[in-house]
Amino acid sequence: MRIQKLLSAGTFMCLAFLSPVLLSAQGCTNASYYGNYIVEMQGSTLDAAGTSYQGYASLARETSDGNGNITGTYNYTLNGGSNTGTYTGTYTVSASCVLTETLHFTPNAATVYTENATFELASGGASTVGGTTSTGIILAGQAYRAAAQGGAACTDASVAGTYNFTVFGVVGLALPTVQTGLVNLDGSGHLTISGSANIQGSASAALSGNGTYTVNQDCTGSFTVAFSTGNNATAYFGVEDGGSLLLLEPANGIVTFGVAQPEATETVMGQFVFGSGWSTFLYFSNAGPASASFTVNFVADNGTPMTVPSLNGSSTTVQVPAGGTAIIQAPNNGTVLNQGYATFSLPPGVNGYGVFRLQSNPISEGTSSYGPSLATTATLVFDETGGLVDGIAIANPTGNSETVAVKATDNNGNALGNGTITLGAHAHTAAVLDAISGLSNVKGNSGQVTFSVTSGAVSVLGLRFNASAFTSILSQY
Repeated sequence: MRIQKLLSAGTFMCLAFLSPVLLSAQGCTNASYYGNYIVEMQGSTLDAAGTSYQGYASLARETSDGNGNITGTYNYTLNGGSNTGTYTGTYTVSASCVLTETLHFTPNAATVYTENATFELASGGASTVGGTTSTGIILAGQAYRAAAQGGAACTDASVAGTYNFTVFGVVGLALPTVQTGLVNLDGSGHLTISGSANIQGSASAALSGNGTYTVNQDCTGSFTVAFSTGNNATAYFGVEDGGSLLLLEPANGIVTFGVAQPEATETVMGQFVFGSGWSTFLYFSNAGPASASFTVNFVADNGTPMTVPSLNGSSTTVQVPAGGTAIIQAPNNGTVLNQGYATFSLPPGVNGYGVFRLQSNPISEGTSSYGPSLATTATLVFDETGGLVDGIAIANPTGNSETVAVKATDNNGNALGNGTITLGAHAHTAAVLDAISGLSNVKGNSGQVTFSVTSGAVSVLGLRFNASAFTSILSQY
């Protein structure tokens, strides 16, 4: 439903953005650790004779059911050899958020063994840090929620853009090494790499090459790189929820591990509207020590560039001085309603928020923080009791058509309905929540509604209306 109908219904759309959920020191349960995780561990283990330690690193994709059971698959390197395996196990989470695991590993190239580990949950269960507590095994590491949960899936397009990487480990089973640089991923399975490598404090050597990559549906993947020196290398990675890649290179005589982080992560303002009584304002602040510059792009409902007359085009460059602020304004000009969304990549130190204004009597405004562009799931709490009406604006920031599954439940978790919203490449739409096909039972109820895609990404923003006044609804990604 277009925004004109939302206005006539006294509704509109809402803002929905990330709110970090911190764990209470007294409130954790087994359900605090659930879903799909990418786990990276590194350290050493005793050899079969039990007389010397061997270098070890692993990268796993682990699934927890929230009830104390774990399954996983993993790649690992032991003294430079490349191997794979599977594991199952059980876990408990204490009220103080300590995660204790007992895992039974079945390596494809070794004997079955059991390992115990203890982790501390952080960020609402979205990450953990810890290590092993088993005799003869000295490992430490971390786990992060994978970029896709439930039925959602990762694709090659899930990792596009420039990433800064660093890896550390040993070569020749003895010489410490560090490698740093940039890897550019085109979103279609091709990559280029540039950087430097240092082995045991010797002069740094240039590192450059090109190759291919594959991202599996479970958010694991692999690189294959042909370097300019004539050497080839294969590395494994996992895509975590924040968009970073956890890395493992298990090659002959090499044990290295590390991380690649997006150089810039695209951000979405899920609703940008002006005209017919509406105005939108984007505010930015720069806490960094130097001036920052970035481009804001505006996209219409049909996925094409949206011209903003006050900015003389469909994009604008924002300059924010060190310690300063900047504002983008799309004022209420004319009787024609224009709506879409905005995308931009914020430099380090730059943040901000958006404001919607409805020229009613009195003037009503709602404020929203900016949201991620790579989320596969967004959830918001709705309330359509006592005459309240909720609206949503939903954007597909990817270049592929997406079908968004919508599921609503009441306060007790009982199903209220299911629906779908189809969005073309880069498309956007707005709708009254209870007017979405299959969600009519939302009217008169309160609860939560989840929007998800099996691949690609979705951005959702919500507003709650009471007559002409409205306020934003916070979404979690």
